Amino acid sequence: MSQPSTPDRLPTAPDGRPAAVRVHAARGTASWLVVASAHSGRHYPQEMVAASRLDPHALRRSEDAFVDALFADAPDLGAPLVTTDYARAFVDLNRARDEIDPLLFDGVDASQPGARSLRVVAGLGVVPRSVGDGEGIYARRLPRTEAARRLALVYDPYHDALAATLDAARTRHGASLLLDCHSMPRAAIGPNGPDVVLGDRFGAACAPQVTATAAAVLREAGLVVARNAPYAGGHATGLHGRPAFASQALQIEINRGLYLVEGALTLKPGFTALRTVMAQLMQALVACQGDTLSLPSARLPAAE
Repeated sequence: MSQPSTPDRLPTAPDGRPAAVRVHAARGTASWLVVASAHSGRHYPQEMVAASRLDPHALRRSEDAFVDALFADAPDLGAPLVTTDYARAFVDLNRARDEIDPLLFDGVDASQPGARSLRVVAGLGVVPRSVGDGEGIYARRLPRTEAARRLALVYDPYHDALAATLDAARTRHGASLLLDCHSMPRAAIGPNGPDVVLGDRFGAACAPQVTATAAAVLREAGLVVARNAPYAGGHATGLHGRPAFASQALQIEINRGLYLVEGALTLKPGFTALRTVMAQLMQALVACQGDTLSLPSARLPAAE
C-alpha cells in the first residue's frame, strides 16, 4: 500500500490553497465503497480566527484529527476518499443545512425546525457556536450572511461532490456503500468505553451483513466494538443510508485514545497499526457487496 506524504496527513494541492472538497479517486476500478471524512479538515480561515475568543489550539478540539490519514489507503483499495480541508469548527458537514443557530447568528428565525434541533441547542449546528467541550467559539454574534457564505463556500460543494461520487458507484455497480469516518473523544465514552462504535441507525441505513462484516473485522483485530451507542449515525448516514434505493451507509467512530494524544493533538505509535486495521476493514467492505443481494429493493449485479 502507498503511504501518505507524511504519517499524519494526506497530500495537499501544489498551490497549498484550501479546498472545500477533495475527491481522492480510486486507483484502478472503483468499487461500490465510498469513504468520507468530513471532520478532519485543518484549515481555519483567518477571519474566523480573528473573530474567535479561543486560541488556535483550543479551536482544534472539535477536529476528528487525522481520521483522513487513517483511511488514506482507500483509493488503493478501490474506494474514492472524499475529504475537506476546512475545519469542522468553521462548518460542520455532518449536519443538516438548515441547522442554523439563532443564538449565534442575527436574523435567524428560532421557530424554524432546523433551529430547534438538539444539536443546535447544544451549540453544535451546521456552523458551531461551541467546540466539542462546550466552550463558546465567538466573542459576539455573527451576521446571518456569514452562515450563507460558509454554506456556499464549503457545505454545498462538499455534499454535491459526495453525492456525485456515490451516484457514480451506483451507476457502475447497482449500489453504493458510504463509510462515514469519525473519531470520538475518550472522555465521551469513559475509560471502559468501546474502541469503535458502528452506527447504522439501528439497522435502517445498511444491510445487517454490512455491519456484521465490519464488526467481525474489527473484533478480529482485537478492538472492542459497539453498535449504535452512543453514536447511531449522523446526517450523512441518514441522508445516504437508504437501502431501498440501493444506497447504504455505515458510520464509524474511533476512540481517539487509540492513536492520538488528545491534548497535544499528536500521534501515538499505535497509529500505523490502526491504519492497517482500517485498510483491512475497507477491503472487507469492498468484498461484501455480493452479500447484500438478499435486499428486496437493491438487487446488485455480480461484482466486476
